[in-house]
Amino acid sequence: MTTVSVCIPTYQGEHHLPATLESVLAQEGVDLEVVVVDNASTDGTAALLASYDDPRLRVVRQPATVPMTENFAAAVAATTGEHVKLCCADDLLLPGALAAQSAALADRAISVVACRRLFVDDDGRRVGPAGLRGFLGRHGGPEVARRFVRWGINPVGEPAAVMFRRADYDAVGGWLRDLVYPCDLGTWLRLLRRGDLLGQPEPLAAFRIGRAAHSQTHEEANFRENRELMRRVLADPRYGLGRLDAAVARVGYPLTWWAWRLRRRSMFASAATPHAEVVDEHRAGGR
Repeated sequence: MTTVSVCIPTYQGEHHLPATLESVLAQEGVDLEVVVVDNASTDGTAALLASYDDPRLRVVRQPATVPMTENFAAAVAATTGEHVKLCCADDLLLPGALAAQSAALADRAISVVACRRLFVDDDGRRVGPAGLRGFLGRHGGPEVARRFVRWGINPVGEPAAVMFRRADYDAVGGWLRDLVYPCDLGTWLRLLRRGDLLGQPEPLAAFRIGRAAHSQTHEEANFRENRELMRRVLADPRYGLGRLDAAVARVGYPLTWWAWRLRRRSMFASAATPHAEVVDEHRAGGR
């Protein structure tokens, strides 16, 4: 059985980390390794992690706080499994996520598997649809790159929704570190130089859109860094993009960015489903 490593980078994560760990440790059908890298938290994270007695769980603590992307890279580096998922410390996996995504990676021509995901707010209420619009099924890296460049929004999804091979990750140079906000998409695009994207229709993860989320409290920097990643992708001949893509990007990105900001804020007004129902889904899945 293939070993699947779920790495969880965390900083001051005591509030949501228990639900995240529960959702990961409840996964079945894979040989599971869970690695939590604590970025020198000063809250109750260390004590919380010390309370777990599960041979599948390994905790690494940074001696001092490092930049977020460095902690993400350290989390992946600490894994030993063939297949890897990075799950942020406030997100969730739904039942069957690891088994379904690991099975898809049996096709060596697939380098990134992404599922649809639910969106939940700080209180765990469901606030949005499942995402991955237009990228269900199999798609090549240049197609993903073109969508990103023309509209500036991550078309693949956040780390909890994605699984990849450790060998591919090492081969492309690992986690993108010099850009914070689009570091996940930058990493997926690197991986897509090695194979295709497979978009799965089932929602197998839940992504928390908190009001104080880092990307939302630093929107101007987020905008600038996305634009810098777009510039790099446009300049990379491996994606085969051209002048038309650059022209569309100049017009489309600002419009899409502002539309996404409005949509994200409206999600909170339409919150309806209690987080308890998502947690109950994990329990019903046989943990």
